Amino acid sequence: MTPKQARPTVNHPAPEQQEGTRLESDDEIRQALQARRARLAAPAAAAVPGAQAKAPMAVPVEIEPQAEQPVLRPPVALLCVLDDGKTDGEWVRLRADRTVIGRTEGEVRIPHDGAVSGQHAELVRQRVGNGFRWCLADLKSTNGTFVRIGSTFLRHENEFLIGTGRYRFEASASAAVAVAPPGAPLQTTQAWNGAPIHSFVPSLVEMGPAGPLRRINLTLPEYWIGRDAKSCPIARPDDVLVNARHARLYRDAKGQWHIENNKSLNGLWFRLVEPMPLGSACQFRMGEQRFIFRMK
Repeated sequence: MTPKQARPTVNHPAPEQQEGTRLESDDEIRQALQARRARLAAPAAAAVPGAQAKAPMAVPVEIEPQAEQPVLRPPVALLCVLDDGKTDGEWVRLRADRTVIGRTEGEVRIPHDGAVSGQHAELVRQRVGNGFRWCLADLKSTNGTFVRIGSTFLRHENEFLIGTGRYRFEASASAAVAVAPPGAPLQTTQAWNGAPIHSFVPSLVEMGPAGPLRRINLTLPEYWIGRDAKSCPIARPDDVLVNARHARLYRDAKGQWHIENNKSLNGLWFRLVEPMPLGSACQFRMGEQRFIFRMK
């Protein structure tokens, strides 16, 4: 009986030697970029005294290329779930077209914040023309979704946060009186259907968990909201999260009311009424949880 022959041993070449291929490392790429940028920034060498002038050589003009970005697939965005009182946190990459944030449901969950609804808000990637954009939308949450803003104009029942205070803007009601057309017979006396006096003047209502706390009738063209009671008609002297002059509320020449942040530490937060397209970077919050959104 012939003994079983052993299989021949085959020595495979190392991966980097296959087909003469050499992989380029991150260090090589980084060094090449640094050398190229240094070469572009370096001044022309000074001429050596007494040296014979030579005909100038044609030197190719180097133009810094644009970094490669995807053009066929959708772009990726980043969401940072901020840690308490910090500017760092957990970064989440948004690769799907829709990302839901909630207390008990969704791709990003905040189970420890009771002010966050089960499904609270969503980030949606939308195609616009030849590109994409991201939108933030509230999912009919109980306590709302707020974006950090620099300024905005106010419509009836818009809400915003300053420190621990929550405010609702109420526009003035138009005292509409029905007028009978010429020649029409007189009717019986119409029942009075007037609104409270304050509704005929724009007002700012401070909201509490159980409902309105106070109402400020807006009869002046400008109001400051802040911790300094001497310079702020709408004062929050005991709110440690509020700057001395935190935000400015004012009426323009057309009668439109605006609110703007005064570069405060903790910001001015505006409640979403409808889906809002996001810029390259912004902050938003739900309950006490804050987030940073950033385009890649």
